[in-house]
Amino acid sequence: MSEADDELLPELDLRLTQENLEDLYEHAPCGYCSCLPDGTLVKLNHTLLNWLGYTREELVAHWCLQDLFTIGGRLHYETHCAPLLLLQDQVREISYTLRRKDGSTLPVLMSAVLVRDLDQQPLVVRITLFDITDRRRYEQELLRAKVQAEEQREQLAQANQLLVSKNEQLTRINADLDSFVYTASHDLKQPVTNMAGLFQELKRTASFHDPEANGMMSMFEEALQQILVTIQGLTEVVQQQREPEQVASDVVELQPFVEEIIRSLQPGEQAATFTLDFAAVPRLRMSRASLHSMLYNLLSNALKYAEPARTPHIRVSTAMVKDKVVLSVQDNGRGINMERHGAELFQLFRRFHPGVAGSGVGLYLVNRLVHQAGGRIEVDSQVGEGTTFHIYLPQ
Repeated sequence: MSEADDELLPELDLRLTQENLEDLYEHAPCGYCSCLPDGTLVKLNHTLLNWLGYTREELVAHWCLQDLFTIGGRLHYETHCAPLLLLQDQVREISYTLRRKDGSTLPVLMSAVLVRDLDQQPLVVRITLFDITDRRRYEQELLRAKVQAEEQREQLAQANQLLVSKNEQLTRINADLDSFVYTASHDLKQPVTNMAGLFQELKRTASFHDPEANGMMSMFEEALQQILVTIQGLTEVVQQQREPEQVASDVVELQPFVEEIIRSLQPGEQAATFTLDFAAVPRLRMSRASLHSMLYNLLSNALKYAEPARTPHIRVSTAMVKDKVVLSVQDNGRGINMERHGAELFQLFRRFHPGVAGSGVGLYLVNRLVHQAGGRIEVDSQVGEGTTFHIYLPQ
């Protein structure tokens, strides 16, 4: 080592080289003791005596090491630790619990070394004890956390099993309900159609002299038509729910597609104007049948619920919002009270304008088709001003 290196070293305080070995033994941060091969204590340091609450005179030559342990610790020492010491001359980190003079206990970790004389006969056992109170507390907390985690895992498994069972039960119930509704609507459709035909024949051939007859005939005809519309709506719902969730998608050119739907709607005498703007997203990748049903229902509703005092104007457009395609259908019709009806807007058979004929199926189907396509739908509406449906679809 060079002189330059010596200059960099701090000056050593010579007092550190004058440590009293006896004091170091007595006040070490761990417990020290020595005992004869049979366990009789012959020496204990001050640290261990302070832990136990005994004086040196009370223990030396009067107590054995194993007397300091709990009953279980004593049995373990005599049947396991002592024979192991004689066999291999040392043991390491064995957990015991010491009994203090005041009756309390202290968990320790014990290591021991057996010293032999020149004839290799056991002479003395030197023992080191470390206080593991904090470690034992931490282990107990970990054990409690493990038990709680196991209990929660078991509860979660039971809850999951219950959910699976409930889901299977609901699936069966839904299938049974679908079959019932489909059968009922199919079986009812023909008799009601026959009734409508008979009623038309009755109107053609019979004459009624009662002045109220015409009004009653009109009411009866409207009731028949409402039954037919409801049955048709039920059939559409069941057919749509029976279709697989994953339907093959097509690339649909929106301009000609929407124009074709508008022509099929045939607004009739009421002249409606349509504005189509697909510049942002001119085409969509989606099931053609699903897209047709969505737009047909929204556009037919826009015409059906037009405000009588003004010409219907309907705008269909697309836009990009972040990573979503937004397909919007806007009208200037009667509007919907969203504070009153917003929560039930897409429920089956819910209708919000009793004065207009309808089945309450269209918006339910639109919402289901949108979710089936992996999207969502938002609605803005003001009573007397109109309604806008925003359909958010993945690219």
